Parts: sequence; structure tokens; C-alpha cells
Amino acid sequence: MIKQFHRGCLWGAVLALLPLAGWANPNAPLPAVDEVVKRALERGKLEEENELKFKQQYYFVRSRKTEIRNSDGDIKKSKTKISTNSPLAILALMAAQPSAVRQPMVSPKQAVSAKAEKPEIPPEVAAKFDKKKFQFDQALANRFDFKLVGREQTNGSSLLVVDFAPKKTKLPDKGLQDRVINRMAGRVWLDEREFAVQKCAVHLTESISIVGGIVGEAQKFFYAFERERTEDGLWYVRESKWHLEGRQVVVHREADYHETRTDVRKEVPAK
Repeated sequence: MIKQFHRGCLWGAVLALLPLAGWANPNAPLPAVDEVVKRALERGKLEEENELKFKQQYYFVRSRKTEIRNSDGDIKKSKTKISTNSPLAILALMAAQPSAVRQPMVSPKQAVSAKAEKPEIPPEVAAKFDKKKFQFDQALANRFDFKLVGREQTNGSSLLVVDFAPKKTKLPDKGLQDRVINRMAGRVWLDEREFAVQKCAVHLTESISIVGGIVGEAQKFFYAFERERTEDGLWYVRESKWHLEGRQVVVHREADYHETRTDVRKEVPAK
């Protein structure tokens, strides 16, 4: 669930669009929120391509840490994973085993994403989530009310701050995915020049029952990430984290997840 929502919330990709008038002026009137959402939707269509290009061209170290605590705050389980993404290593492997390139599991595109990122939840829960339903498209946008609350200047960039919450009208409710989406609210910070998401923070508006997994009822949930832009215009998630509190049968559980991408450097020139 976490990974899929994460992809759905990442509305940005790299597309050279003309900025809205006055983007560099912190005192300029704010644009219409409908126009901002429209631009974000346009960016979202190219997010998968952006992520693929980043993995194909950039080396980075990925660190993931998950901790599960009891009601007293004692750690009951802790797991840390550190991995690397190295385009040069993949190319070297393909050169050393050219016949393997013809095999479906190590084609150029799949070689980059062969070790697909999986949500840190059990398969019986993850199987209920279709990532396509979490993509930020018009159908998903129609479920939320958006409010443009301001503009922030950060590290030389102008960010539009947008709050979102589920509409108060009757929303689709055909399963667990719908129940999660219908109870999500939060805030996104959009780069005003490119309409890529620079930051996102999401929380549950009310508890929700989940059959299986870390908890049987998710009582509190918070998820956030921050992204950076490479010099050649590719956006990547620098840091993400989530916190979950809930009940597993009659036992209270808390879970924390923290992920970083560090030592980011370009290994393969763009074609």
C-alpha cells in the first residue's frame, strides 16, 4: 500500500512547460487552483518515464529501515536494508553475458527494475492494491477538493502549496483501496516552474479496518516524502517516511519506516 500510494502521490515528472506568469515573484497573485491541478495532471503522465530514466542513468545508495513497537514503545522488530542502483554494473553484466539480454528477465528496461520495490506489508494485503488505481489521474483527482493555500520560497525555488481532502459527496467504495483513498488528506508542495511535486505529506482522516498485515485496524497513519531535481531535470525521492499506529487483534502496534537515497551521481550519459 505504501509504495503504491507513494507512486500515486508523486504527481511530477520532467516536462518543459512555460511557467505561470509571476512564478518568480513571491508577491504575485496566486494562480487558480484548477489550473494548478491541470498542470499537475499533465506532469503525472510522465512520472514513470522520469523514474525509469533516473534509475538508468544515476547511481545511488538506497537505505530502508523498518521498526515495529509495542504500546510501551519497545522495539519488537527492526530491519534495515541497504542496496545500490548502478547503471554501469548492469551494463557490465549485460556485456559479460550478451545471450542473457535476450531473456525477458534481464532486458534493458527490466534490468533496471528487476528488483521491484515492494511495499513493507504482507502479500495478502499488498495483493489487494492495484497501483494503477493510485496513479494521479483525472478519476482520482475527482475524489478530492483542492485548496491553494500559498506560495513558499525554498532554496531559490518557488513552491505552490496545495491542500487536499476527500470530497464530502458519496465516493466510490468497492474495496480496501477505495476506503484508503476516501480517507486520505494532506498537503503537496509543487515546483511552480515545472509543477513537479517537491514535497508531500499525507494522513488518514479516520481509522480504517485492514484484514491481515501489521495491524487489523489502522488508527493513525502519516506519510511524507521530499524530492530533489538533478541538474539535467530528473526528479527523485531523496527521503521518505511513514508512521502507522493500529491494533493487531487486541494488541497495539506502531510501525515506522524511513528511506533515503544518498550518494546520487550520474553514471550513464543520456542518450
